[in-house]
Amino acid sequence: MSTDKPRRPHGRWTYFIMHEDILWPCPVHWEWEDSYGGWIPYYLSPTLEFVAGDPLLASKVSRDKPAPDNNPEI
Repeated sequence: MSTDKPRRPHGRWTYFIMHEDILWPCPVHWEWEDSYGGWIPYYLSPTLEFVAGDPLLASKVSRDKPAPDNNPEI
């Protein structure tokens, strides 16, 4: 019996947490959890611990578009 799991979320993801009144962007590492039945975001907290987070609160990091040239040569 084959139990196919969905693909891991693509791209770079960040989990934002509040620690000591500072908003910290923490990089996310996705791991499959059979007991949950899905991909769980694990992030490295500012206290250097790996913590499981809520998948709905993980934010995908978008690619930056190049800035427009405000000083074109004439």
